[in-house]
Amino acid sequence: MITVDTVTRGDSFKLLETMDDKSVDLIITDPPYNFDFAKRFTLQNHFERICKGCILVFSPPENPWIFPADQYLFWVKPISTKNTSKKYSRFVEMVFVYGNGYWNPNRHWSQYTNIFNDLVEEKDHPYKKPSSLIERLILNHSKPGHIILDPFVGSGTTCVIAKALKRSYIGIEINEEFYNLSMKRLGEYGFYTI
Repeated sequence: MITVDTVTRGDSFKLLETMDDKSVDLIITDPPYNFDFAKRFTLQNHFERICKGCILVFSPPENPWIFPADQYLFWVKPISTKNTSKKYSRFVEMVFVYGNGYWNPNRHWSQYTNIFNDLVEEKDHPYKKPSSLIERLILNHSKPGHIILDPFVGSGTTCVIAKALKRSYIGIEINEEFYNLSMKRLGEYGFYTI
């Protein structure tokens, strides 16, 4: 059973089926990149059914989502020396923006481009996104009291920032190690009692 302000350990595909239509205000997620067409199609349909606002999906440019996005954002990642594949390194990740949900009227939109270069603070998860980038996306696309869904929680960054910004969150994570990490982080910030 999925509840607000909780990370549920389980399979996102099965748990999303149980959620009510238009029950969340914003989705920010970084799903595994190895999903095939059928899985991406299923996820995107779930997202559109349960979200009444914007849907923000991180993905590499070579792995686009099924339906054309309304907007495209680009995160220019820090340079890594790990590339030994004799290919050009990919230092850009895209955020596919779906829907015309809430846009914060108090933000100075002229200051924002669709290119971000935020740095990841600490790497306790191999695919962690910068807290400052997640914070900016939450502030731009939601208001206090809104419910934010991350069905692939990882280290819990989206949940921690949502709660710190007076939003509620719903998190789902299938991997036990990452589930425990997200619960630990939420506990460290006082958003969950371990």
